[in-house]
Amino acid sequence: MTRFASPVSALIICVDEADMIGPCLESIDFCAEIIVVDSGSTDGTVECVKGYIAKGYPIKLLHNDWPGFPRQRQFSLDHATQPWCLSIDPDERVDDQLRQSIVAITQAADNKVSGWYIRRRDWLKGYGYAHRWVLHNRLMRLFRREGATMDLTARVHEAFHVPGETGTIEKGVLLHRREISVEEDLARANAYSGLKAVTLVEKGKKPGLVRLVLSPFGNFLKFYLAKRYFLCGRHGFVYSMSVMIYSFATEAKLYEASERNDPV
Repeated sequence: MTRFASPVSALIICVDEADMIGPCLESIDFCAEIIVVDSGSTDGTVECVKGYIAKGYPIKLLHNDWPGFPRQRQFSLDHATQPWCLSIDPDERVDDQLRQSIVAITQAADNKVSGWYIRRRDWLKGYGYAHRWVLHNRLMRLFRREGATMDLTARVHEAFHVPGETGTIEKGVLLHRREISVEEDLARANAYSGLKAVTLVEKGKKPGLVRLVLSPFGNFLKFYLAKRYFLCGRHGFVYSMSVMIYSFATEAKLYEASERNDPV
C-alpha cells in the first residue's frame, strides 16, 4: 500500500495534544493530504506536527483561534483539496482493517456512496478497548468533500452532513484511546451537557417531565444492555452510568433554562 497516495484529506483539529497526535498521524499515512488546525497549543503539539512535516508527511498546518467545535471543523474542511475527507481526532487511530477499507472505497471508480459511517471502539480506563462484541458507536467520518457541510448551530456532538447515499464501513474501526478518570469524565459531562442544553434552547426545544425522568434511564439501558457494555464488567457499568449522568444533566439544564426563560 503506497503511502500518501489515497485521494483523502484527513481533517484534524487540536489544542495541546502532543502526547496523542503522533500515533494519529502515523495511522493516516495513506492520505494524500492532512489538514491540522491548531488553536493555540503550548505543550509542544505544533513542534510535534512540524517534526512529521520534516519526515515528509503531506501536512498543511494551520492556526485558527478557537471559534467552537463546528466552526473549527468547517475551517478544516474549507482548506481541504482532495475528493474525499476523513475527519479524525488526535486521540483516535485508524486500525489496519479500516485503513484497507478506506483505501478501497476512495479508489473505487464505481463508488456511488457520498458518506460512510465508521465504528469507533472506545478505551475504558482500567479495562482497555471495549469488548469486541460491544456495538460501537457509528460516526459519519468519511465523506466526499463536494457538498459536505457542518451544522454551525451545534455546540457539541457536531457532525458533517453529506448529500446523497450513505453507508457503514463493516471492516475496521477507529481506536479511540484517551485515559479519562471518573472525575475528568464527570467534569466533561457537566461541560458538554451545558453546551448541548444551550443548543437545544436556541433551537426552541422545550423540556418535558417525562423525558427528564425517563431519558437518563433509557440511555443507561441503551448502552449497558443494547450496546452490550455489560461485557466490559464494572468498567462498562461505570461508562454507561456516565452516559446516564450526561443525559440527566442535559435535560435538567434545559428544564432550568425554560423556567428562567433565559440561556443556560
